[in-house]
Amino acid sequence: MDHPIALHLPSKVFCALVAHAGDGGYGPKAEAALCDLIRNWIATTEAAPRPWADDEPDGDDGARTFTKPPLLAPAAVATSVTATAVSRGYQWKQVFLPNGTELRAIHAGRSTYAKVEDEQILSDGAPTTPSRLANLRGCGTRNAWRTVWLRFPGAPRWRRAADCRR
Repeated sequence: MDHPIALHLPSKVFCALVAHAGDGGYGPKAEAALCDLIRNWIATTEAAPRPWADDEPDGDDGARTFTKPPLLAPAAVATSVTATAVSRGYQWKQVFLPNGTELRAIHAGRSTYAKVEDEQILSDGAPTTPSRLANLRGCGTRNAWRTVWLRFPGAPRWRRAADCRR
């Protein structure tokens, strides 16, 4: 069972999250958006090394000892700045598409591509939506969740949008 935990967010970040989610306070939409952001960040970034969590027992009694985590090195600070830049993007219903996310729709063997840049989806330099991208070629009644494929920044594989919704 999931239990809520206390989390510190700077007030400006919290207010921006709540305003963007449209909850009027920290409600289900803001919670879902924050959870999606964290899950996406975990899925698209390499896990930090944990040198303080040594699996080898210390001493004769087999007890494990843990030391404090190391202070952030300059490389870790640069990573957190990059993560902040990725926190901007396009909100598509339940799925957040950070800047740099690629979109692809295939119809009759031809692919149409778009990319999230400056918090909007651009295809051939023009703003679009996932639905427009899915229906650019074809009959105009294609479901974008089933038709559009996504590749998040740093991810090696394309994922169907519907699978990212779950």
